[in-house]
Amino acid sequence: MASELVPAEEVEIVTGDASQGERDQQVSDETAADLRRATAANTDRAYARWWEMALDWCAQEGRTPLPMTAQTLAEFIGHLKRSTSPKTGKPYSPASLDQALSAIRTAHFRAGFEGQPYSRAARDLIKVHRQDRARDGWRPRRAKPVTLDVLRLLLAQCNTDSLSGRRDAAILVLGYGLMGRRSELAAVTIDQVTITDEWVTVFIPMSKTDTNAQGEDIDIPRAIAPDIDAGVVIGSYLQGLAEHGVTNGHLLRRIDVWGNVGTSMTAASVNDIVKKLAKDAKLTDAERTTAHGLRAGAPTDAAERGVPVPFIAEHGRWSKNSTQVLTYVRPSDRRRNNPLLPRDGRH
Repeated sequence: MASELVPAEEVEIVTGDASQGERDQQVSDETAADLRRATAANTDRAYARWWEMALDWCAQEGRTPLPMTAQTLAEFIGHLKRSTSPKTGKPYSPASLDQALSAIRTAHFRAGFEGQPYSRAARDLIKVHRQDRARDGWRPRRAKPVTLDVLRLLLAQCNTDSLSGRRDAAILVLGYGLMGRRSELAAVTIDQVTITDEWVTVFIPMSKTDTNAQGEDIDIPRAIAPDIDAGVVIGSYLQGLAEHGVTNGHLLRRIDVWGNVGTSMTAASVNDIVKKLAKDAKLTDAERTTAHGLRAGAPTDAAERGVPVPFIAEHGRWSKNSTQVLTYVRPSDRRRNNPLLPRDGRH
């Protein structure tokens, strides 16, 4: 039986001209599903929430959501600017407003209204929102970089007599060594890890910046530090999994209090473990220590050693034009090149 066809506007395809037949404006369920997968699942869910919010607001205000006028878009962004998030109880951040704007424009593109709505006024409102927050003394809260000194404190909290403790240590070492995203860590499988005398090599089949899924091997030196052998940490965990009959599938697994190995972990679970270890270590700013801190810590250390930014960006799978990696590198550069520091032994 032929697959049911769905209208093209339900997927990210701009409709053709009027001379084409109705069937020319349709794709199969399978094709539509594959096209939806082209957008990261988390992004797609976030966009769906913002679009639903925009639809509800338009219904309440008696405005047309599709196509949306520039004035309606600006008014909706202004509404968000004055509102608080039901999830956090705090005002929406400029980044949230940026995402809401992207969600609305994506919904229009998928419905065939490419380039609509005109967003200059809405973007100006987001700019004003940033300026207002700056005047109020707001400072961005970033994850604390888990540098080597912090990494050692977290590793000290891992009870390596237990399989769960060995797993937690592996999360820390992999997160730091890969400069990994939480989603990448959760996705690693056992067969993607190779340990040699000098290196731990992890194959990353796809990442946020490798949307064509070409994949790449990431080499982690076993001697991350004189007292931290990545091969020993990860190899010990792999041995423990094998003793429980787990020799393939996802590397990071749920482990209950009796040591039973369960299913794969989610990115959120990986984050929860890092946060718990930070609390156990009684870090003064434990609430800012997350799995993302592992991704931020290694570039910070690398910058201190003078490693060029392009090599850091390549290892961490940041795009060549990414400004995010610079947020980890610039503090080190500023300190090293501070104009008030003495040069050549003279002050």
